[in-house]
Amino acid sequence: MRGLVVWEMSLVVLCVACSPIWSETVSRATSKAQNVEKSICSSTDDPSDCAGLTAFGMSLRSDKWIKNTKWLSDKTVCEWHGITCDGGRVTEISLEHNGLSGALPQAIGNLTHLRVLNLNGGRPASYMGCDGNNFHNSSIPDSLYSLTSLESVNFEYTCLSGELSDQIGRLTQMVNFSIHGNYLSGSIPLAMNAMSKLETFKLGRNPFTGPFPDMRNLTRLIQFNCNFCSLTGPVPDIFDNFPNLQFSYWDGNGFTGELPKSIGKLKHLQRISFNINQLSGPIPVEWGDLAQSGVLTDCRIGADTNLTAYLANYPWIQKVTGNLYSCPLPDFASGSGICNHVKDCADVVNPCSPVKCH
Repeated sequence: MRGLVVWEMSLVVLCVACSPIWSETVSRATSKAQNVEKSICSSTDDPSDCAGLTAFGMSLRSDKWIKNTKWLSDKTVCEWHGITCDGGRVTEISLEHNGLSGALPQAIGNLTHLRVLNLNGGRPASYMGCDGNNFHNSSIPDSLYSLTSLESVNFEYTCLSGELSDQIGRLTQMVNFSIHGNYLSGSIPLAMNAMSKLETFKLGRNPFTGPFPDMRNLTRLIQFNCNFCSLTGPVPDIFDNFPNLQFSYWDGNGFTGELPKSIGKLKHLQRISFNINQLSGPIPVEWGDLAQSGVLTDCRIGADTNLTAYLANYPWIQKVTGNLYSCPLPDFASGSGICNHVKDCADVVNPCSPVKCH
């Protein structure tokens, strides 16, 4: 709970569009969209798909989009910009950085054959807020968790807020799930452990709290991260459950205890970060083979705490003094070792992360 009040106050600054007037406007638009009884579209379209996309377009102001060809027209929804169909049913919505503005409507639950939902807003230059698509601090509608055919969801940098529901565990076909760069809070639901087909799992730059997510059933993971969140406690030694892991970022939290030994068993790991935490104890010698494998190219586990270097001065970040390990340090974490990141440093593009011990 530390910093919660500050974070709530700062959210007004970070998401200036989230005013009561805006919220009321979005609410009215969403309500109107959800109550559409007769939609446009073509007579050949599935009525549920037509109603769902009509509500989607009205709630998110399709008339103002960058590209909106045939939206809310009498043409088949399969010809609307960003829509893909299979067998006459809507299977994909791809409208990344397209000027969407509003809240996702509950009627999105009508799209029962939807497999791909890509509404990525695109990363702002400041790594804060949202430019390309803006959901104005609204929440993920409960109806989305009923779309059990979903395989890929991307809501990066869209100013989503609220919490993830335990119902998310119903999405067992999910392969790619990315909500990076929003204002989603609360704990990471353990129900997500049922999403065993996940390969990309990006939760970073959100004010999630609680412990490290113990998701040992997600054995297909290739990328797994919640960097610059507000997680605390020890990091469980579960990484040997992710044999295909290549990228994993956990910098900018409040983790304590020791680095997990099981990371040393990962033969495909290319990038790992645990800097800007409060870790201690010996650096696992089990990491030695990985460090010398030539596969690992970026290892940041040092004592740095400079959030500005990562454009990550979020109000929810835990206050830490940096990782301080037990001496002596192994070769791979000292001198010119791969995990002692001290060469060619530059903020944002390549911040330093020197390893320290006592």
